[in-house]
Amino acid sequence: MNMERQNKAKPGAIFHFDCKVHGRSTGANAIRLAAYRAGSRLRSELTGRIHNYTRKKEVLWSEILAPPHAPAWAKDRATLWNAVDRVEHRCDAQLTREVEVSLPLALSPQVHCQLLREWVREVFVAAGMVADICYHAKRGNPHGHIMLTLRDIGPEKFGPKNRSWNHLSLVESWRASWAEIVNRYLEKAGLDIRIDHRSYKRQGLDLKPMKHVSRRMTFNSEHVAAVSLDNQITKLERDLLQQKQERDAAEKLAAAQATSSTVTQHVPSASRTRRRRPARPQQTPAFTPGSTPTF
Repeated sequence: MNMERQNKAKPGAIFHFDCKVHGRSTGANAIRLAAYRAGSRLRSELTGRIHNYTRKKEVLWSEILAPPHAPAWAKDRATLWNAVDRVEHRCDAQLTREVEVSLPLALSPQVHCQLLREWVREVFVAAGMVADICYHAKRGNPHGHIMLTLRDIGPEKFGPKNRSWNHLSLVESWRASWAEIVNRYLEKAGLDIRIDHRSYKRQGLDLKPMKHVSRRMTFNSEHVAAVSLDNQITKLERDLLQQKQERDAAEKLAAAQATSSTVTQHVPSASRTRRRRPARPQQTPAFTPGSTPTF
C-alpha cells in the first residue's frame, strides 16, 4: 500500500454520507461494482466478462472484513461477490448496499484507513454483514467506499435476506456514528474542527446547502456543470451573508460604544469630586494651676 501521496488541499473536514442499494434492475452486477471500487481485475462467473479497473491509481488500500463465523472464502473479493451474483436469481434482485463517506483532509491517509477499519468493524461487521472497504485517496477529496452484503452469512454459505438492515432508522444511526468517530479522531489529533451529521435546518442555521459534484463524464457533463455553477452561486451568497453579519455586528458594537461615551460625558461633576472632610473642632489647651501661660 503506497501512502506517499498526500492531499495538498487546505486541511479541513466536511460531512458527506451517501447510502444506496445496487440492484439488477439498473443492469449492475456485484463483480463489476467490486472491481471498480477496488481498482482491481475480476472475472464474473455469471457473465464470463473480465472487469479490469487496475488503471485506477487513486485506490491506495482495500480490505474485506467479515464476522468471525463467516467462511474463509468471504474474505476473497472475487469469490465473495461471485457468490452474491449466484445467490440472487431475480431480475430485480438487490445485490449490495454501498456506503460512501468523505474523509477529513486534516488527517493523514494512514489515519483514514484506521478510522474506516474501526468504524466498519463496530457498525456493520458486528451486525453480521460482510464489508468490502476501499479507500480512494483522490486529491482534495479522500473518501471511502464500503460495499455490504444484504444476506446473513453462515459457516458455509449465505442465508436469507436480513430485512432488519433495511430500516431507515438504521441509516440515521449510521450517519450519527460516522460523525461521532470522525470528531473523536479530529479531537485526538488536536484539531478544533468538527463535522455534524444534521442538516443546516436541524442545526438551526439559515444556510443553503451545497450539492455534491460527481465526476465529470461524457454522459453527465452538462449536469456536473450545472451543479458546479449552482454551488458557486451558493458560496457567493454565503460570503455576502457573512459580510453582512460582520458589518451589522461592527455597527452594533460601534453604537454601543457611542452610547457608553455619551452617558459618561453627562455624569454630574459633583459625582466626580472628592467629598470634603469636616473641620476638626479646636481644643482649648489645658493649664496647670500656678503655671504662666506662654501666649
